[in-house]
Formats: sequence, structure tokens, C-alpha cells
Amino acid sequence: MNLIYLLLSALFYVLSYSPFDYKILIFVSFIILLIIIEKLNSKKKAFYLFYYSFMIHLIGVSWVSQSLFNYGSLDYLGSTVITLIFIVVISLPYALIGFFHKPITENGFSNINLFAILVVAAEFIKSWIFGGFPWLLVGHSQTETIFNFIYPFFGSFAVTYFLVLTSAIVSKGYFQKTKIYMIFISLFTLTYYLSPFYTLSKVTNHNENVSFTIYQPNIYPKESYNPEEHNNIQQKYINFLSKEISSDLIIFPETIVPYELYKTNLLYKKIKDISNEDKIIISGLFTKDDNKYFNSMVFFSKDIEIYNKRKLVPFGEYTPWYDTFIELAQALDIPLSNLNHGQDDQKNIYYKDIKIIPIICFESTFSNLINSDDKKEIVINISNDSWFGDSLAPYQHLQISQVRALEFNRFILRATNTGISALINNNGKVLKHIPNNTEGVITGNIPIYNNPSIYSRYGDMGILMLLFFSLLSMRSIRFKRTS
Repeated sequence: MNLIYLLLSALFYVLSYSPFDYKILIFVSFIILLIIIEKLNSKKKAFYLFYYSFMIHLIGVSWVSQSLFNYGSLDYLGSTVITLIFIVVISLPYALIGFFHKPITENGFSNINLFAILVVAAEFIKSWIFGGFPWLLVGHSQTETIFNFIYPFFGSFAVTYFLVLTSAIVSKGYFQKTKIYMIFISLFTLTYYLSPFYTLSKVTNHNENVSFTIYQPNIYPKESYNPEEHNNIQQKYINFLSKEISSDLIIFPETIVPYELYKTNLLYKKIKDISNEDKIIISGLFTKDDNKYFNSMVFFSKDIEIYNKRKLVPFGEYTPWYDTFIELAQALDIPLSNLNHGQDDQKNIYYKDIKIIPIICFESTFSNLINSDDKKEIVINISNDSWFGDSLAPYQHLQISQVRALEFNRFILRATNTGISALINNNGKVLKHIPNNTEGVITGNIPIYNNPSIYSRYGDMGILMLLFFSLLSMRSIRFKRTS
């Protein structure tokens, strides 16, 4: 029966994320989990926590198999097996919690705090192991809530810590049923729903703006990687650029064509003809340098500047065995398995005196890749979530971008091939968007003068120091009790 309750708990966890956004359910999820494991031995706790994490990822990221099945050489069985192995690997760190977890009804606040620290540690491991997969992190679920106050100071891992800590306190209240816990639950619930989170970060200067146009072409891989469609796709972009567009920034999505765009190409010529120092065209393209191929964001202005993607997708852009699983490599001029990582110390890119921070697709899940240190900055995020069709992935990915906007107090302009393109403000709120599976355009003006956040200066150092001193104080308390 406990496994059924944990399955329900895992479902609540996923329902707290986009597109469902029943955010408070993640508290319910952890409360159910803590009640179930409270009196179990360590081995059984480890199994239950692994099962809990496995079911979360099975429900929440099973779209990985959709990509392998629809666009690869794998049949249904093969794509399912690979996806299950992947889910097992990213779920294993949570099993470690069970070996260190102590009953939350004992040792006052210490064991409650310990559980929150262990969950954060598991998320750190998942975000690092085998290149990292920081997806469905607890802290990613709470955009546009009271936790908006935490993101720009300590980041999403701190949100994880305080959310799990709160859930553990409520769980202890369930066991002990004292007035103090009932008061805490009531006050937190009222604050959670009534807090004016949307007024957190105000724009410093409304007078300095930049205009933009985002184009979402709604082109799926079956079209993009079909040689017979290449001319039609190129013409689609040429027709769009032939319109009178007065924006400072024109933004296309990731890899608009599946081959290197040479100078003799008609689309390349069109882009160069209308771009200048006052109008930048930003596009995702494959580029080549010293016989190395990169997934790049190319900035066409008076000159051409290039940012090369640093965090490539495992088993998609750099895995040696990619050609074994995916047939698309045969349709490309450049095999995806040969893509190279961009360097960490790439040159900053500017539009006039405005720093542009480029983030390509999967990179948006890694906050340490955003180098924010100026007052005049815009984050440009281009992506291609079309590989995952009409699944949960595009919605979850957009929500992650909202977290980055909150952490760095920055507006984000997001362009994708099939959705969801969006304008996100510095409070993590989506002001405009183009729905999934839709061709469309977003235009507008955004302020570019915002103070850097505390998180942009110190990153995860704040939450790491908090966890360190928290563990130190817990050890000190235990030492005093035994002496």
C-alpha cells in the first residue's frame, strides 16, 4: 500500500510543475513521503526514496523516449529500455538520502534540517553526475510564489532547501499535533497565497529600452532534416526577413537549418543585407572552426560574432555512440556526434553598450553558465524542444528559464522552433508567449538597466555556506549532548 501512496506522491510532485502549476502539491508530495518513511530502517528508506524519485522521473521526463522513438533508429522497446536506464541513473542519488535520514520526530529541529540538506545534496549530485541533468529540481517548481524572494539572493537550491524544510516541519506537526505546528501551517499557507511576489524586483530605469522581434517558425525535425524541404525552410526565413522589421534585435531559434550556412547561401546573404550596427539578427546555426563543429548562436551585425554552446546534450550532441541510435546523422552535412564543446572563456557580446548573455537550449538548466556582472544586460535563450513534440518538456523548459530570470534579475528573450517562445521579465513572469505547435511572432520593448542580483555575484555560495554552518551547528549540539 505504501508504494501506491508513493506513486500518488510522485504524481503530486510532477503536477506542481508546468503546464499544470499546482505548485503547493509539491509540499503535499514531501509530506506523504516523510510520513511513510518515518519509522522504516535505512535500507527500506533507501529503496522507498529511490522508488519515489524513479516514479517522479518516469512521469515527468519520459518524453526522452519519445525523441528516441520518433527520430531515432530505435523501436519502442529499445527507446523504452534506454529511457528507463537513464531514469535509474538520475534517481540513484535520492536513494542515498535513506541511509542518512533520521526520524523527524526526534532531536528537535536537527533531523528536520538534516532531511532538507540531504535533498539538496541529492539535487547537487544529479546536476553534476555524468555531465548533469538538473531537471525537475524542487526549486524549479516555485516560480511566481512567495519563493520569488529567495531566488535572486540564494538561487533555486535554496528554494529546494526551504521548501523541503517547511514540508518536514508540517510532517512533524502531523505526528505531534501540537498548537505551535498548527499555527505555523496556517501562517505559512496564508503567506504562500497572499504574498505580493510580483512586486519583488522593480526595473531601475524605464527610459532605456531595446526593441525586439522573436520568430517561431514551427518547424519539426522531420521537416528540418528532410533534404527535400531545405529550400522551403530557407525561403520561409527569407520571406520573414523581407518584411519591414524595425526592431533592434531579431531573434531566430536554435539550429534554424541542419547544416553549415555558407556565405554563398541565399539565406546568409539576406541576413547580411539587412543586419547592421543598429539591427542585430541572432540565429542558431552550426559553425565550423579548425575542423571542429559547434552548435552556435551567431550574431549578425556590422561584424559577425559567435557564441559556441558549452553544455552539450548527453546522448544527443557529443555522445560517441550517437550514430548507433539516431539515423539523423546520415541526413546532416555534419554528424551530431562530432559536435564540440565551446570554451568557457568566450568573448562577451554587446549590442552597443548592452551586454548580451547567450544561452542555448540545455544550457538554461545550468545557472553557472550565466555570466551576469553588468547593469545593462539581456539574456537571449534559443532552443529547439521540437524533438520532444507535444510533451511536458517545452513547458518544463520554459519554467526553468523563468527561474534563471528570477535568479539574475534579468529579462529573457526566448526563441524556439516549435514552442514555447516567450518574453520573461526579471520577476520570472511570462509577459508574452507563442504556444506550442504554433508559428508566430513576439515583438516589443524591454528595459535593459537592472542591478545585478546578489545571486549573480555569489552563485550557490550562499546556500552552500548555510548548509555547512547548519551541519556544523548540528554536530556541535550532538557533541554537547554526549559530553
